[in-house]
Amino acid sequence: MNQDTNGSSKINSGPIVVVWGLVLVTFAMIMAIIAAILFRDPAALEWSSEKHAGWAALVAVAFVLAVLGAVVCITGAVRWALAAMPTAELTRQVRELRGQLAMIDERLQHSDAAKRIIYREKDRDAMRRAIREDISKKEFESAMVMVTQMGQVYGYRQEAEDLREEVMRARASDLEAQINQSLAGFEKMLVDHEWDRAVAEAAKIQRLFPDSLKVRDLSKRAREARELYKHSVERQFLQAAERDDVELAMELLKELDKYLTEAEAGPFREVARGVIGKKRQNLGVQFKLAVQDKEWMQAVRVGEQVIREFPNTKMSDEVRGMLDLLRERAAGEQAARQGQTA
Repeated sequence: MNQDTNGSSKINSGPIVVVWGLVLVTFAMIMAIIAAILFRDPAALEWSSEKHAGWAALVAVAFVLAVLGAVVCITGAVRWALAAMPTAELTRQVRELRGQLAMIDERLQHSDAAKRIIYREKDRDAMRRAIREDISKKEFESAMVMVTQMGQVYGYRQEAEDLREEVMRARASDLEAQINQSLAGFEKMLVDHEWDRAVAEAAKIQRLFPDSLKVRDLSKRAREARELYKHSVERQFLQAAERDDVELAMELLKELDKYLTEAEAGPFREVARGVIGKKRQNLGVQFKLAVQDKEWMQAVRVGEQVIREFPNTKMSDEVRGMLDLLRERAAGEQAARQGQTA
């Protein structure tokens, strides 16, 4: 009871507090007016530092009194307003307000639960569409995250498992397509006899798809394919040389030169010398016949081939000495043919 009386006396002191606040504000205004009058005096500019310090202190005190008075007035006004309301009535209204807030909170919770029930099917459809959209974009990790949420958060465990299998099938299919595309490029390199690129590509494919059985031993396949091709060229060269197919034998000899080491070339040297000799002999015969028949253009073509393929031979030196004259006659022959056509 004494506590309530003391509380009431404190609350009823509001008017007195307001009066004290107004007194403080009044003193602050008087001091501010005095400071303003002093500063407007022309002699103020010639004040000593002590006088300036005193004037600044007066202004500071006036400011502090003004702020303090304003705070006291506001405090007194609040107490005065509260004094107009009985303590019991205030307590009752506070309790009613708390009860209303509790009811609102409960209704909001019920509302959230109702919303989850109402929108549950829509959320399910939205997740299903999002998962299939990620599958179409080949974003399989993101799809798996949403599948897990569908099963654990929303409780659709059976549908989540079905969608999980769908994601895994799509991922496996995409992986298979990537592997097949890479293998197709690898096979093309083998067909084009790009052996170094094929070996590098094999290593890359094995790094990208280490768990696939299809890509095992790709590097070995590239090396074996190279060896098979080399042996095929060797066999074709020997067969062409045996049947005196000099042109084919020469082409195969140039190809074979890319693959044979110094030691491997030994067994083929004698055959190669014979092929090269026959080729040089054939070119010499063709060149002589073209000159004899005055087929200057043909003679120039054969002569340039002799110089290109056998640059360090006596026959090549002889052809070089005749080539300028042959070119001049070939140009005349071509001009004559063009004149006849015209």
